[in-house]
Amino acid sequence: MKKPTVLLVCPHPDDGDIMCGEFSAQAVKAGWNVHELLMTTDEYGTIRNDFKGLRIKAIRKGEMIRASKAYGVDENGHSLMHLHWAHYVDGFAPFNKKSIERLQKFIQKIKPDIILGPDPFVHHDAHVDHIATGRNYYYALKWMIPEERPKIMLFFQSLMPDFFIPSLNPEIVFKARMSHKSQWSEQKVKIYGNIQQFLYISRLIKCTGGRKSEGYRKVTFNLTDHYPRGTAKFVFRLFRNRPIGYTEGHFIPTPQELSLNLEPQGDIE
Repeated sequence: MKKPTVLLVCPHPDDGDIMCGEFSAQAVKAGWNVHELLMTTDEYGTIRNDFKGLRIKAIRKGEMIRASKAYGVDENGHSLMHLHWAHYVDGFAPFNKKSIERLQKFIQKIKPDIILGPDPFVHHDAHVDHIATGRNYYYALKWMIPEERPKIMLFFQSLMPDFFIPSLNPEIVFKARMSHKSQWSEQKVKIYGNIQQFLYISRLIKCTGGRKSEGYRKVTFNLTDHYPRGTAKFVFRLFRNRPIGYTEGHFIPTPQELSLNLEPQGDIE
Protein backbone atom coordinates (compact mmCIF):
# COMPACT_ATOMS: atom_id res chain seq x y z
CA MET A 1 0.00 0.00 0.00
CA LYS A 2 1.36 3.41 -1.01
CA LYS A 3 2.38 5.60 1.90
CA PRO A 4 0.82 9.09 2.01
CA THR A 5 2.91 12.11 1.00
CA VAL A 6 2.84 15.21 3.21
CA LEU A 7 3.96 18.74 2.32
CA LEU A 8 4.47 21.54 4.84
CA VAL A 9 4.73 25.05 3.37
CA CYS A 10 6.56 27.22 5.91
CA PRO A 11 7.70 30.87 5.85
CA HIS A 12 10.93 30.33 7.84
CA PRO A 13 13.08 27.64 9.42
CA ASP A 14 11.45 26.78 12.81
CA ASP A 15 7.86 27.59 11.79
CA GLY A 16 7.13 23.97 10.93
CA ASP A 17 8.64 22.74 14.19
CA ILE A 18 6.78 25.33 16.25
CA MET A 19 3.41 25.00 14.50
CA CYS A 20 3.40 21.44 13.12
CA GLY A 21 5.97 19.51 15.13
CA GLU A 22 3.56 16.88 16.36
CA PHE A 23 2.13 16.33 12.89
CA SER A 24 5.64 15.90 11.49
CA ALA A 25 6.66 13.51 14.27
CA GLN A 26 3.62 11.28 13.75
CA ALA A 27 3.95 11.33 9.96
CA VAL A 28 7.63 10.37 9.99
CA LYS A 29 7.00 7.64 12.59
CA ALA A 30 4.27 6.22 10.35
CA GLY A 31 6.73 5.99 7.47
CA TRP A 32 5.00 8.64 5.38
CA ASN A 33 6.89 10.68 2.79
CA VAL A 34 7.30 14.06 4.49
CA HIS A 35 8.46 17.18 2.65
CA GLU A 36 8.93 20.68 4.04
CA LEU A 37 9.26 23.78 1.86
CA LEU A 38 11.02 26.80 3.40
CA MET A 39 10.01 30.00 1.65
CA THR A 40 12.88 32.01 3.19
CA THR A 41 16.03 31.19 5.15
CA ASP A 42 15.63 33.86 7.85
CA GLU A 43 18.28 36.23 6.47
CA TYR A 44 17.15 38.84 9.01
CA GLY A 45 16.78 36.39 11.89
CA THR A 46 19.02 38.35 14.26
CA ILE A 47 19.25 41.82 15.79
CA ARG A 48 22.99 41.93 15.01
CA ASN A 49 23.62 43.78 11.77
CA ASP A 50 27.00 42.06 11.31
CA PHE A 51 25.23 38.68 11.22
CA LYS A 52 22.35 39.62 8.90
CA GLY A 53 22.35 38.24 5.39
CA LEU A 54 24.43 35.26 4.29
CA ARG A 55 25.95 34.67 7.74
CA ILE A 56 22.70 34.10 9.63
CA LYS A 57 21.29 32.35 6.54
CA ALA A 58 23.96 29.65 6.81
CA ILE A 59 23.30 29.30 10.55
CA ARG A 60 19.54 29.02 10.10
CA LYS A 61 19.88 26.48 7.28
CA GLY A 62 22.13 24.33 9.47
CA GLU A 63 19.64 24.56 12.35
CA MET A 64 16.80 23.54 10.05
CA ILE A 65 18.71 20.49 8.86
CA ARG A 66 19.41 19.48 12.48
CA ALA A 67 15.76 20.02 13.40
CA SER A 68 14.59 17.79 10.57
CA LYS A 69 16.81 14.98 11.87
CA ALA A 70 15.07 15.14 15.25
CA TYR A 71 12.07 13.41 13.64
CA GLY A 72 14.15 10.50 12.36
CA VAL A 73 17.12 9.55 10.18
CA ASP A 74 17.90 6.66 7.83
CA GLU A 75 20.76 4.16 8.18
CA ASN A 76 23.15 6.74 6.70
CA GLY A 77 22.14 9.48 9.14
CA HIS A 78 20.14 11.43 6.56
CA SER A 79 16.92 13.09 7.64
CA LEU A 80 13.70 11.26 6.81
CA MET A 81 12.14 14.68 6.24
CA HIS A 82 12.92 16.11 2.80
CA LEU A 83 13.73 19.84 2.84
CA HIS A 84 13.19 22.23 -0.08
CA TRP A 85 14.03 25.94 -0.39
CA ALA A 86 12.16 28.63 -2.35
CA HIS A 87 15.08 31.07 -1.83
CA TYR A 88 13.02 34.16 -1.06
CA VAL A 89 14.48 36.67 1.39
CA ASP A 90 13.24 36.96 4.97
CA GLY A 91 10.77 39.85 5.20
CA PHE A 92 10.39 40.06 1.43
CA ALA A 93 8.46 36.91 0.47
CA PRO A 94 6.39 38.03 -2.54
CA PHE A 95 2.71 37.58 -3.15
CA ASN A 96 1.89 37.90 -6.83
CA LYS A 97 0.85 35.80 -9.81
CA LYS A 98 4.40 34.57 -10.39
CA SER A 99 4.92 33.45 -6.77
CA ILE A 100 1.53 31.71 -6.71
CA GLU A 101 2.24 29.82 -9.92
CA ARG A 102 5.77 28.94 -8.78
CA LEU A 103 4.40 27.38 -5.58
CA GLN A 104 1.56 25.69 -7.45
CA LYS A 105 4.03 24.06 -9.84
CA PHE A 106 6.03 22.72 -6.89
CA ILE A 107 2.89 21.32 -5.23
CA GLN A 108 1.98 19.56 -8.48
CA LYS A 109 5.50 18.12 -8.63
CA ILE A 110 5.37 16.69 -5.07
CA LYS A 111 1.73 15.57 -5.40
CA PRO A 112 1.00 15.58 -1.66
CA ASP A 113 -1.98 13.74 -0.21
CA ILE A 114 -1.89 16.09 2.80
CA ILE A 115 -0.72 19.71 2.74
CA LEU A 116 -0.30 22.30 5.51
CA GLY A 117 0.39 26.03 5.30
CA PRO A 118 -0.12 29.21 7.33
CA ASP A 119 -3.58 30.70 7.79
CA PRO A 120 -3.49 34.18 6.19
CA PHE A 121 -7.02 35.06 7.30
CA VAL A 122 -7.53 34.34 11.03
CA HIS A 123 -3.98 34.03 12.32
CA HIS A 124 -1.95 34.67 15.45
CA ASP A 125 1.18 35.93 13.66
CA ALA A 126 0.99 38.90 11.31
CA HIS A 127 4.62 38.59 10.15
CA VAL A 128 4.65 39.72 6.51
CA ASP A 129 6.22 36.43 5.38
CA HIS A 130 3.54 34.40 7.14
CA ILE A 131 0.78 36.40 5.46
CA ALA A 132 2.45 36.27 2.03
CA THR A 133 3.18 32.54 2.34
CA GLY A 134 -0.38 31.87 3.49
CA ARG A 135 -1.86 33.80 0.58
CA ASN A 136 0.40 32.08 -1.95
CA TYR A 137 -0.57 28.74 -0.39
CA TYR A 138 -4.31 29.48 -0.47
CA TYR A 139 -4.43 30.72 -4.06
CA ALA A 140 -2.05 28.02 -5.36
CA LEU A 141 -4.58 25.47 -4.09
CA LYS A 142 -7.62 27.46 -5.17
CA TRP A 143 -6.36 27.80 -8.74
CA MET A 144 -5.73 24.07 -9.06
CA ILE A 145 -8.20 21.73 -10.73
CA PRO A 146 -10.21 20.29 -7.80
CA GLU A 147 -9.26 16.72 -8.76
CA GLU A 148 -5.56 17.63 -8.52
CA ARG A 149 -5.74 19.17 -5.04
CA PRO A 150 -4.42 17.26 -2.01
CA LYS A 151 -7.08 15.17 -0.31
CA ILE A 152 -6.51 16.96 3.00
CA MET A 153 -5.65 20.70 3.08
CA LEU A 154 -4.99 22.42 6.40
CA PHE A 155 -4.04 25.82 7.80
CA PHE A 156 -1.71 26.11 10.79
CA GLN A 157 -1.31 29.17 13.10
CA SER A 158 -5.10 29.56 12.99
CA LEU A 159 -7.28 31.05 15.71
CA MET A 160 -10.24 28.93 14.54
CA PRO A 161 -8.90 25.34 14.53
CA ASP A 162 -11.36 22.60 13.64
CA PHE A 163 -8.98 19.68 13.15
CA PHE A 164 -6.91 18.34 16.06
CA ILE A 165 -4.25 15.70 16.58
CA PRO A 166 -3.18 14.63 20.10
CA SER A 167 0.32 15.47 21.29
CA LEU A 168 2.03 12.08 21.58
CA ASN A 169 5.67 13.01 20.96
CA PRO A 170 6.58 15.98 23.18
CA GLU A 171 10.25 14.95 23.51
CA ILE A 172 10.76 14.77 19.75
CA VAL A 173 8.98 18.06 19.15
CA PHE A 174 10.95 19.78 21.92
CA LYS A 175 14.24 18.49 20.46
CA ALA A 176 13.30 19.79 17.00
CA ARG A 177 12.35 23.20 18.36
CA MET A 178 15.52 23.46 20.43
CA SER A 179 17.61 22.86 17.30
CA HIS A 180 16.89 26.49 16.42
CA LYS A 181 19.22 27.81 19.10
CA SER A 182 19.76 31.17 17.41
CA GLN A 183 16.03 31.88 17.81
CA TRP A 184 14.69 29.96 20.80
CA SER A 185 15.77 29.42 24.39
CA GLU A 186 14.38 26.51 26.40
CA GLN A 187 12.22 28.94 28.36
CA LYS A 188 10.78 30.54 25.21
CA VAL A 189 9.94 27.14 23.72
CA LYS A 190 8.04 26.15 26.87
CA ILE A 191 6.22 29.50 27.05
CA TYR A 192 5.15 29.30 23.41
CA GLY A 193 3.90 25.75 23.91
CA ASN A 194 1.68 26.98 26.73
CA ILE A 195 0.40 29.87 24.58
CA GLN A 196 -0.54 27.41 21.83
CA GLN A 197 -2.56 25.34 24.27
CA PHE A 198 -4.31 28.48 25.54
CA LEU A 199 -5.27 29.49 22.01
CA TYR A 200 -6.83 26.07 21.39
CA ILE A 201 -8.37 25.66 24.85
CA SER A 202 -11.95 26.39 23.75
CA ARG A 203 -12.06 23.08 21.87
CA LEU A 204 -9.59 20.95 23.78
CA ILE A 205 -12.20 19.18 25.87
CA LYS A 206 -14.69 18.78 23.03
CA CYS A 207 -12.25 17.50 20.39
CA THR A 208 -9.43 15.72 22.22
CA GLY A 209 -10.86 14.72 25.56
CA GLY A 210 -8.81 17.30 27.43
CA ARG A 211 -5.47 16.06 26.06
CA LYS A 212 -2.86 18.43 24.72
CA SER A 213 -3.11 18.73 20.96
CA GLU A 214 -2.09 20.58 17.83
CA GLY A 215 -4.91 22.46 16.14
CA TYR A 216 -5.41 23.13 12.45
CA ARG A 217 -8.13 24.64 10.30
CA LYS A 218 -9.49 22.93 7.21
CA VAL A 219 -8.94 24.90 4.00
CA THR A 220 -12.12 25.90 2.18
CA PHE A 221 -12.64 28.24 -0.75
CA ASN A 222 -15.73 29.97 0.61
CA LEU A 223 -14.55 33.41 1.72
CA THR A 224 -17.23 33.70 4.41
CA ASP A 225 -15.50 30.80 6.21
CA HIS A 226 -12.46 33.02 6.74
CA TYR A 227 -14.09 35.76 8.82
CA PRO A 228 -13.17 35.56 12.53
CA ARG A 229 -16.02 34.40 14.73
CA GLY A 230 -16.71 33.98 18.42
CA THR A 231 -13.68 34.17 20.73
CA ALA A 232 -11.38 34.27 17.68
CA LYS A 233 -12.91 37.58 16.65
CA PHE A 234 -11.75 39.19 19.91
CA VAL A 235 -8.33 37.52 20.00
CA PHE A 236 -7.69 38.33 16.31
CA ARG A 237 -7.81 42.03 17.13
CA LEU A 238 -4.74 41.53 19.30
CA PHE A 239 -2.72 39.73 16.60
CA ARG A 240 -4.00 41.23 13.36
CA ASN A 241 -1.39 43.97 13.05
CA ARG A 242 1.29 42.63 15.39
CA PRO A 243 4.09 40.87 13.51
CA ILE A 244 6.25 38.80 15.83
CA GLY A 245 9.93 39.71 16.03
CA TYR A 246 9.85 43.04 14.22
CA THR A 247 11.46 46.22 15.53
CA GLU A 248 12.23 49.53 13.87
CA GLY A 249 15.32 49.25 11.67
CA HIS A 250 15.01 45.47 11.39
CA PHE A 251 15.74 45.49 7.64
CA ILE A 252 18.93 47.54 7.90
CA PRO A 253 21.27 46.84 6.11
CA THR A 254 19.06 46.52 3.04
CA PRO A 255 18.93 43.32 0.98
CA GLN A 256 20.90 45.10 -1.74
CA GLU A 257 23.63 46.06 0.73
CA LEU A 258 23.77 42.43 1.87
CA SER A 259 23.92 41.12 -1.74
CA LEU A 260 20.65 39.22 -1.30
CA ASN A 261 18.65 38.29 -4.41
CA LEU A 262 15.00 39.31 -4.05
CA GLU A 263 13.90 37.51 -7.23
CA PRO A 264 15.10 33.89 -7.33
CA GLN A 265 14.94 32.35 -10.79
CA GLY A 266 13.83 28.90 -11.83
CA ASP A 267 11.53 26.35 -10.27
CA ILE A 268 11.55 25.30 -6.62
CA GLU A 269 13.58 22.10 -6.26
